[in-house]
Amino acid sequence: MKQLLFALMLISIYTMGQAQSLKLWTWDTYKMKFKLPDDMTVEENSANKFQATNNVITIDIYPREGENLTYSGMKNSIINWASKTGLSYSDDNINGDEQPIYMKDLNGYWGCAIDGKKDGFPASMLLLVDPDYTDISFYVYLSYNDDYYRDAVQILKSFEPK
Repeated sequence: MKQLLFALMLISIYTMGQAQSLKLWTWDTYKMKFKLPDDMTVEENSANKFQATNNVITIDIYPREGENLTYSGMKNSIINWASKTGLSYSDDNINGDEQPIYMKDLNGYWGCAIDGKKDGFPASMLLLVDPDYTDISFYVYLSYNDDYYRDAVQILKSFEPK
């Protein structure tokens, strides 16, 4: 019994050591809020791109204007983007959801997502559209080390209009 408790304690400590503290970030140019690890370094923050990284997670966000995407348009766009960037993915993600995954309401956005791998690292692509401003689409690329899957999910679920 003592060995079991000790093993559970070690697993708990290891898991807590892998999680990062997330803080709320705002991309003022597009009135978008999202959470990222507090130790991220912003590489670029312009009207054309937001990019931030640390030693285990990298995120890029690319806005595109004038697409006015419907659900099928989002699905086709994210599949084309995955193909162009070399993201490999299966028909179903690790939760068994068919890809691309459609999100009817992600904190006020519509979206599609694909989970896969690129250059040996897990990566997710997210395409977001604000239903009130369908002329702007946001293409989000998130790459991370295997141990940071939970952080990646929290980041992807955190996007919301400001």
